[in-house]
Amino acid sequence: MRSAQRHRTHAVSRYTAITEGVIDKCQRDYQAGRDLGHSIPGLSAIEAAVIATESLEADRLLRASPKVILDAPFEAMNDWSLTALAEMLFALASPAHMIFSLPKEERNRLMDRAWGALERALDSPIASPTLWYEDIYVDVAQEYRVKGNRRAIDLLKRGLAFNLRYHEGNNADSFLRDLAETHLWLGDLDLGLAILTALLRNDPSDIWTYNAMALTFGHFGLADLGLGVTQRGLDVIEATGDPEGLYNQFAESLDCLRESEQRGREAKVAPAVLADFRAMLALGAKAGQHRPITQLCRDLIPDLDEVPVKGPPTMPDMPESWPSPKSRRRRQSRPGDLKLGRNDPCWCGSGKKYKHCHRRSDLARE
Repeated sequence: MRSAQRHRTHAVSRYTAITEGVIDKCQRDYQAGRDLGHSIPGLSAIEAAVIATESLEADRLLRASPKVILDAPFEAMNDWSLTALAEMLFALASPAHMIFSLPKEERNRLMDRAWGALERALDSPIASPTLWYEDIYVDVAQEYRVKGNRRAIDLLKRGLAFNLRYHEGNNADSFLRDLAETHLWLGDLDLGLAILTALLRNDPSDIWTYNAMALTFGHFGLADLGLGVTQRGLDVIEATGDPEGLYNQFAESLDCLRESEQRGREAKVAPAVLADFRAMLALGAKAGQHRPITQLCRDLIPDLDEVPVKGPPTMPDMPESWPSPKSRRRRQSRPGDLKLGRNDPCWCGSGKKYKHCHRRSDLARE
C-alpha cells in the first residue's frame, strides 16, 4: 500500500466527503456518549451517528489481514468500508506498489474486486452522508464504457437522478455530457448527438460542452463535424475572453481533427439529427432556450423519474459491543491492570486524553 495510506489514522478513499478531523470528532463524541447533534455545525445527529459507526467499522480495514482485504464478503460492509476497501485494492494493484512482482492475472483480480466493491456501494438502498456518490457513478460507468458494456448508461442515469434529488442539478449538465459521450462510444450516434444538441440549444455559450466534443469527436469518426464544433468553441472563447483558459486546448484539438484519419461516420447519423445539430451550431450566443435543468433532463430522459435513487440516511444500528449514549456510564475507578499512555483516551469514558483527565489523580493515588 502507498506510504500516504499506510500512515492514515482512518480508512478513507478518494470518495470520502469529510475530513479526518470530522471523523475524529464524531467518533470521540459517540464513544463518550455526547449529543451527536452538536458534534459538527451543519451535521444532524443522524449524520454524525452514521459517520461515527461507519468510520469505526471501516477503520478495522487498516488493521485487517491480507486475507480479509482480498476475500471478505461485500455483504458485511457498509458503503464507506466498501470504498475504503476499493482504495486499498487499487493501491495494491497499481504499478507504484509493485514491490512484489504480481502476475497479471492477480493484478486483474484485485482491480475487478475494487470495481465490484464500488458498484456494491452504489447498489445499496441508503445514501451515506460520508461519500461523493456522483464521482463513484461516473468512475464505474467509465470502466463499463471502455469495456463496451451498456450498463454504463444505467449508472450515469442513476448518478444524474441522485444529483437532481440531493444537489438540485448543480452537476446535471456534466452528467448529460458524459451520457452523450457514452452513447457515442457505444455506437448510438443519434442519441449522443441529440443530447449534445439539446445542451447547446439550452446554452449556446457553454464552452465545456464544445470542449467535450472537440476532444472526443475525432475518436468516434466524426472529425469533419468536430472541425465545425471546435471552430465554434474558439469563436465563443474570442467573445468571452477565455476565462477558463481553454484556447490552446481548442487550437490543438483543431489540428488533431484536421489530421485525423477517423472520419466519415457522419453518414451513419440520421439526416434529421445531423441537420438539427448543424442548425444549433449556427445559433447566436444569446439565442438559447434556457430551460430549467430539471426540465431539460426529463425531456432528454423520459424514464428519469423511474430511475432508482438512494434514500436519505437513517439512524444506524449501534453495534452491540459499544454502549449506547443513553446507557453509557463513566467508570468510577481505573481497572488495576490497565496501563495507559499520556495521549490515550482516558479510562473513564470522557473522551479526553488521559493526561488531561485522570492521569494526575491516578499518579497521586499510586
